[in-house]
Amino acid sequence: LVVSLSINVCSKFKKAVVSTQSTGRKIEFPLPDRRQKRLVFSTITSNMNLSDDVDLEDFIARPDKISGADINSICQEAGMQAVRENRYVVLHKDFEKAYKNVIRKDEQECDFYK
Repeated sequence: LVVSLSINVCSKFKKAVVSTQSTGRKIEFPLPDRRQKRLVFSTITSNMNLSDDVDLEDFIARPDKISGADINSICQEAGMQAVRENRYVVLHKDFEKAYKNVIRKDEQECDFYK
C-alpha cells in the first residue's frame, strides 16, 4: 500500500500531519512561477466564457504566493459568482472578488495555526 500526500497549508500544520508516519512518501509541489501560473490559468479557464475585459496577466503578475490549487479555486469561484448573478459570461469583477476571497481565506487559515 503506497500513500501519497499533497498538502497546501501552513508549515506548522504540514509538519504535524507529515510527522504521523502514516505516509510512505512525501511529494512536495513548489509554488508555480509566472510561466506556470499562466499555464494553469489558461488551462482552467479554457472552457469558461470570459468577458473581453478579463485580463489574466493581471492575476498572474500579482506578487501573492499562490499554488495551482489556489488558482483553481479562484477560477471556480469566479465562475460561481457569474452563475449567482445569472450570467453566462465571467467578468473581471468576478475574478477580483474570487481572488480576494481565496487569498483572504488562506491568510485566515494560517493565522489559526500560529
